[in-house]
Amino acid sequence: MPRRTETANYDILRPEPNSLLQSARSFGYNIETAIADLIDNSLTAGASKIAISYAIDQFTSYVRIEDNGKGMSEKELLNGLRLGSSSPLIQRGETDLGRFGLGLKTASFSQCRRLTVRTRDRFGIQSVRCWDLDIVQKEKDWVLLRQCADQNSVQNLGSLPGEGTGTIVLWEKLDRLTEAGEFKAVKEHFYRKFENVRKHLGLIFHRFIEAGEVTIFVNGDTIKPHNPFHISTRVPTSELQEEQLSINGHLITIQPYILPHESKLTGNERRQLQIIKGWTEHQGIYLYRNRRLIADGTWLDLEFRKKESQRLCRIAIDIPNTLDKEWQIDVRKASAKIPDVIRKRVRNLSLAAVEKAVKVYTHRGAYIRRKTRRQDITYTWQARVRRGKRFYEVNREHPVYELIQAKLGESAFLFQDYMKLIGESLPVSFIMQDFSDPATLMKDFFEGSEAELQSIYQNTLSALMKEGLSLQEARDKAGSLDCFQQLKNL
Repeated sequence: MPRRTETANYDILRPEPNSLLQSARSFGYNIETAIADLIDNSLTAGASKIAISYAIDQFTSYVRIEDNGKGMSEKELLNGLRLGSSSPLIQRGETDLGRFGLGLKTASFSQCRRLTVRTRDRFGIQSVRCWDLDIVQKEKDWVLLRQCADQNSVQNLGSLPGEGTGTIVLWEKLDRLTEAGEFKAVKEHFYRKFENVRKHLGLIFHRFIEAGEVTIFVNGDTIKPHNPFHISTRVPTSELQEEQLSINGHLITIQPYILPHESKLTGNERRQLQIIKGWTEHQGIYLYRNRRLIADGTWLDLEFRKKESQRLCRIAIDIPNTLDKEWQIDVRKASAKIPDVIRKRVRNLSLAAVEKAVKVYTHRGAYIRRKTRRQDITYTWQARVRRGKRFYEVNREHPVYELIQAKLGESAFLFQDYMKLIGESLPVSFIMQDFSDPATLMKDFFEGSEAELQSIYQNTLSALMKEGLSLQEARDKAGSLDCFQQLKNL
């Protein structure tokens, strides 16, 4: 652009440094998403080892992220520390996890006021630069230090090991991570926040960790992958039909899963299902961009509500980074919107998966085995709606109900009243509370007592035959009852 003259018909308005950097602190990151954004940079740089460390004392606190990626030259470091270092419109490599050229700065400033980076490129040349928001505010200019701000930063930053390439990112002045108050409480809250960081990173990057492409350490502890779909080695997750869609020639893969019912899982496996927010909150769509999870446990902009009965439904959607515009990926890579062109299909696939998940949940993990010669399954309980309110009652058309009623004759009213009382007094709230509590292990239907269920089945056959049914007719009628579907050799 030519130099502006007094007669030019335009003005050049450069942003005020302190105001812009303060605004960059408010992109909606939390500590988990901020660190994940920095790990994106490390993976894009080809890192196979990423070490996160943190500490706090009465005088200072810091967070340090070190990787063995390809490092940066001095020119690349300067560009990397520039706000908007690359355009979101340029085509990126297939393994590039970045997008807007803002992540390093906005993620860091969301948590700290001082950002220092040390890097070493393939020629063994090291470079250091430091943004300190207090200095920028004081000087009212884009002052980027060429060294650590003070001796304490030198010690916290440390050095890169050996002679290979790599990068260290250091956060200091953690005003968003530490709050004023009694030091013991501040320290407890500081370390508590990093417990969620460990879980979050294990979930977000579980595919990279499972593939052996990267090892992530947090204060020396190796982060374990947290696969949100395959919870148990004993009880398999049900994989529904995978479907592939396309937008502008770019492939989208949709894979619905139905998790095993919690009654089938061990206590540790049920705790894994909790992840961070609890398994009801983690139901829904898991959106992966270049294998990196960017949205977990959400229905995105579908009109679905999260319900207890749907909690076993999780749907993996994989998209490439070439569809960021269509999916409206945000700066934090933490939210998205389903493109209109495939929205209807995604909704239908999700609805089908939800229906199957509800069946597994309501039948407590027992898939109903429908025989080809059977007609319909007869259920013991019925869900009804009256004046817009749902309630449950014993099925009065159930063969056993009708059998008892006929046997009692004129005295059947007492039986009918008692069944009515059972339906009205069903402790739905207590049942829901127990099911949603991961510490409560629920007993499955006739768990450990199949012989007793078999005896009830035989008694039912005898009663039906006494009413004039043949053995085969009695077997057909009893075999259609939901309560006997788990018996073998019906």
